Amino acid sequence: MFRMMKAGLVVAAAVAIVACGSTSFQSTWSAPDAGPLKIEEGTKVMAFFPNANTAKRRGLETALANELNEHGLDATAAYQIVPEDLDLGTGKAKPYVERAGMAYALVMQITGSEQQITGTPSMWGGGFYGPGWGGWGGWGYGGGTDIRTDTLVGVETLLFDVKADKLVWAGQSQTMNPSKAESFARELVRAVGNELQKDGLVNPAK
Repeated sequence: MFRMMKAGLVVAAAVAIVACGSTSFQSTWSAPDAGPLKIEEGTKVMAFFPNANTAKRRGLETALANELNEHGLDATAAYQIVPEDLDLGTGKAKPYVERAGMAYALVMQITGSEQQITGTPSMWGGGFYGPGWGGWGGWGYGGGTDIRTDTLVGVETLLFDVKADKLVWAGQSQTMNPSKAESFARELVRAVGNELQKDGLVNPAK
């Protein structure tokens, strides 16, 4: 998501020039008064990925925190900070986050999934059933359609400035065929970094 610039107090997207693979954003929003995020290397960030399944939540939050740490942030999974029976949306979690010294909270939540079915014509390279068909047994006749089914997983991402107690950025994205938590988190973090750069909240990598 980020690559730290030690000379300043800004962050840059880790993959500013390359595409984000299978994750794409459909919409984003920035707070009207949001400017370049004042984050430097080692800034504390809480990674929250709510899920009704505790094991899945822990896996996703750990993967998300690990990916953020790879880019220089000091990220911690939310389950290590906030009791798991508390909902961050209730406001009861805020004291835990503040006591842990978190400067930002990156919250991601799966909003749904859908199947996308695509078909492409296929060519049959074999002949037909034998002689007597007037030479109709050539290439391409009798071909069918190759069917592919993809799963699109929607994710809502929210970035909170804990100290200012405000939402600074939000986005809606889709990831195609996510598999392991680690690769899912990697796709999301990189895509979010690119969008933050596009929206002027982080400076381009140099």
